[in-house]
Amino acid sequence: MKNLSNITLSLAVLSVFALSSSQAMAEHGKISGSAALSYSKQEASAAPSAKGHMLVSGELTGSNKNTGGTDFMSDANVDNREVGQLFQGNGPHTGYYTMSKDGNTTTALWKGDVSTVLADDGSPRTSFKGTWEYVAGTGKYSGIQGKGKYNGYFTSKTTYTVDWNGEYSLK
Repeated sequence: MKNLSNITLSLAVLSVFALSSSQAMAEHGKISGSAALSYSKQEASAAPSAKGHMLVSGELTGSNKNTGGTDFMSDANVDNREVGQLFQGNGPHTGYYTMSKDGNTTTALWKGDVSTVLADDGSPRTSFKGTWEYVAGTGKYSGIQGKGKYNGYFTSKTTYTVDWNGEYSLK
C-alpha cells in the first residue's frame, strides 16, 4: 500500500513538472511585418582614391505593421541603425532593428546585401535583402529567440520599406 502511495505521489509531482515545462515554452510561432522607415540621420563617406566606394551609415525610425495575422509587436515603434560598405550602390549592409511597445523591446541583428540598378529613366532603384536573428529582448520578450529573412526597397532618398518574416520563441 505504501508503494502505491509513493508511486501516486511521484506521478503527481512529475505531472506538475511536465505541465510547468510545457508552459515555459508557451509562446512561439511564425511572425511577419512591414515598416516604412525614414532617416533621422544619414551619412556617406567616399573612400579616398577609390572612385565609387562609399561607407554609409544611418539611423531610421518608423512603425511596424503586422502582416501575418498575429498580434506580435503590432504598431510597435521601430528604431533601425545601419552601416553599409558599397561600391556603386551595391554591397553588404548590416545593423540592428529594435521594436518597442508598451515597455517591451525586441532587437534583431540583420545582415544582407544592397543592390542598385538604373531604371529606364536613368534613376537608381535600390533594393536589399538578407537575414536577421534576435539578440536581445526586454519585458515580456526577455530571452526571445528567433530568426528570419527580410527584403525591402527605397521609396525616396530618405525613406524605405522593409518586409520581414520568421519565427520566434520565448522560454
